[in-house]
Amino acid sequence: MKKKVVIFMSILSIFAGLTGCGKSKEPVESNKESEVVSESAVQESEQTEEATEAAPEVEHRTGDAIVGVSDKDISDLDPVFWKSVVNDATGKWRYATISDDVNISDYALSYYKEYFKSDDEVHAIINFANKTTTRINCGGDRLLISVLDYVDGEEHDAKKMFGGTPLESYCVYLDNGDIEKTE
Repeated sequence: MKKKVVIFMSILSIFAGLTGCGKSKEPVESNKESEVVSESAVQESEQTEEATEAAPEVEHRTGDAIVGVSDKDISDLDPVFWKSVVNDATGKWRYATISDDVNISDYALSYYKEYFKSDDEVHAIINFANKTTTRINCGGDRLLISVLDYVDGEEHDAKKMFGGTPLESYCVYLDNGDIEKTE
């Protein structure tokens, strides 16, 4: 029995030696190609970073109508988002709900970048904390924002949505987030 085990082990080791124990049969040169690809990827990455750094920052506008900058992150408010509104004939209305007593214009640019899929959409942000509905739509180089009183149940029906009393309006510039009060 011992003799059979020794013979079996010998055959197994010879077979393993002939097959190279699973080593790759690729030539060593392929590693050089990988290094070249890696180096070019690093160079491209560095060029992209330089281009990003080289892009000039847009100066903030001045004047009495400029009331702030929309630079807060909408994800901090944890909005609940719906991709459609009941009875919307256009198919382009969306809405989100929040429960934080905030000025939504401070978050409008972040909201736009996160939730708008097309500039022809109309979005509502319903704020249950301060009982307002904010309408946001894109108008060229800016977001047009109207804050209205909340109408009970308007989030469930496009025919009721934006039916509240207008409270204030703003535009938020897409290039740098400047908030301009409009009336």
